[in-house]
Amino acid sequence: MVSYRVLIPLFLSLFVWQGVSDAASISTRVRVLESKIAKQDRNIKQSETLRQAQDSKIDKSLAKVKVVEKKVDKLLKGKEGVEHKIERGDKRYAFP
Repeated sequence: MVSYRVLIPLFLSLFVWQGVSDAASISTRVRVLESKIAKQDRNIKQSETLRQAQDSKIDKSLAKVKVVEKKVDKLLKGKEGVEHKIERGDKRYAFP
């Protein structure tokens, strides 16, 4: 009879401790996963800010290139007009 008084609480405590250890294991896994997710979230946010900075830099550079293209086009149009005027004005060597 004494053995039953000892064995029953021992088995019950074994099941209780098993449940507690399972819960602790699960909570540890959850904390590990949460830390991994937090690290990935920081990396994603950092890469997003870097990408946005690069996009704005690219847009600025593209705007500068377009301005330079417009200036070059104006210069080319101006030179073409001058060359035509020079060609029309100088007819010393033209054949009839």
